[in-house]
Amino acid sequence: MTRGHRASAFECRVSNGARAAPHSTAREGDGGVTVRPCGSSSVSSSVWSSSVRSWSSREETTMLRACRRARLDALTGSFDGGAVAPCAHCAAGEHVGASTRRCAQVRGYRYTSPNLSLCERLFLNRFWDWLVTTGGVVPSWMAPNLMTVSGLACIVFAYVLLWTHSPGLAFEAPGWVYVACAALAFAYQTADGADGKQARKTKSGSPLGEVVDHTCDALSMCYYPLVVVDIFGVGHATMSARATVVAVLMTGRAMFVVDTVSSTFSGVLPVSKFLDSQEIQLICQALMIVAATVGNAFLYDVKVHVPYVGEHTLGRVGAVFCITVGAVARVGTFIKTIFSSENHDPPHWPKYRSPMMIAAQCALVEAYHGVCLVNAKNFAYAHATSALLFGESEARIMSIRVSDPDIPASNWLALVIMSLTTMVPAGDAFTSGMLLGAALFMFLHRGACLAAQITGCLGIHPNIFLIRPRDG
Repeated sequence: MTRGHRASAFECRVSNGARAAPHSTAREGDGGVTVRPCGSSSVSSSVWSSSVRSWSSREETTMLRACRRARLDALTGSFDGGAVAPCAHCAAGEHVGASTRRCAQVRGYRYTSPNLSLCERLFLNRFWDWLVTTGGVVPSWMAPNLMTVSGLACIVFAYVLLWTHSPGLAFEAPGWVYVACAALAFAYQTADGADGKQARKTKSGSPLGEVVDHTCDALSMCYYPLVVVDIFGVGHATMSARATVVAVLMTGRAMFVVDTVSSTFSGVLPVSKFLDSQEIQLICQALMIVAATVGNAFLYDVKVHVPYVGEHTLGRVGAVFCITVGAVARVGTFIKTIFSSENHDPPHWPKYRSPMMIAAQCALVEAYHGVCLVNAKNFAYAHATSALLFGESEARIMSIRVSDPDIPASNWLALVIMSLTTMVPAGDAFTSGMLLGAALFMFLHRGACLAAQITGCLGIHPNIFLIRPRDG
């Protein structure tokens, strides 16, 4: 068989694998690549040059994507979660964070409403129902996530207001500031309680809603202890005062972490029937209003006799009571949830991950945050940075149940950022702002990747702040 016959028998292939029929001419792309007749003994040099250019372009694109992915992995703590991958469930065929295991987790999600707390049973639940349904105060076009984030904006505004007028956390702000902070906190509590009712009314509930709601709760948890220690006039100028502030803050966050792991494992948020988060928020708001009206002297002047303990100030008794009851209730609920036979091996929880180990890991991370906050010279910036990293961490834990059973529970880069806050000189707002910006980037990036993953898998409109029909 001659060389020409061999070429005709095997045919010619262009660089992308397409075949050209014998004695035919084909063009590929915009390069005008000509395929000579297959019987010819020579191949055009333009074919090879185009193939080389095409191969180089593909390799360059792959390398650029790999570099960008590595850069994002480094900026987000070795787990970016923003890569686009094929998905067999969504109409588009691919979306961010897609995989068989993750998509099964998203599509198998089922929300279970928690029990009502004392104040919810008495009046809050009826008030929220009136806002969404009977009273028609909340418009039908408002997305539940928009309500939640709008409430968070109120907390952020109250947070800035407090730091601006009482930077020493020593009850320095004028009375109207505490009234405004109480009103803004109640606005957040209202939005946080009514968003679920709005989701059921508009039939726009999704796994993302629970993560958004819980993450905003995590950020608000960093605000309430701060305003309480300010009303008590603790301050943070001395090391002992700073340690007291951080101890109160870390206690509140530890209880929140216990709640998060419990709800992630069991699928239901644990609620105490007597004193839960709703009651604690109302107590704090009432404390703000009373302090704005009569000052904080009553916390130290009024004496209370406690059986078997003796006489102590009203402020100390109240603080110890709330912290003790809350901590005991949370720890008891956590142990009951983890070791209960009813919750043994829940279907959404990965069997190789221990909730006790995740809780212990989170406790160690929070302890390290506390050490960094005690030693940070710019306490306000360090506290805001820690709050954002805490929100990012809580979003990770919630993702185990909602969207990604294999997501790491902690982030090494967050520990690096908190370590750097202890090295910033006092008064260096620029460097502190850079660290705060890095924490904000990590927080927003985690939220954006999670939103893109869930909306893509379920075919929901990518704008989570609008109520739109599903794409498919």
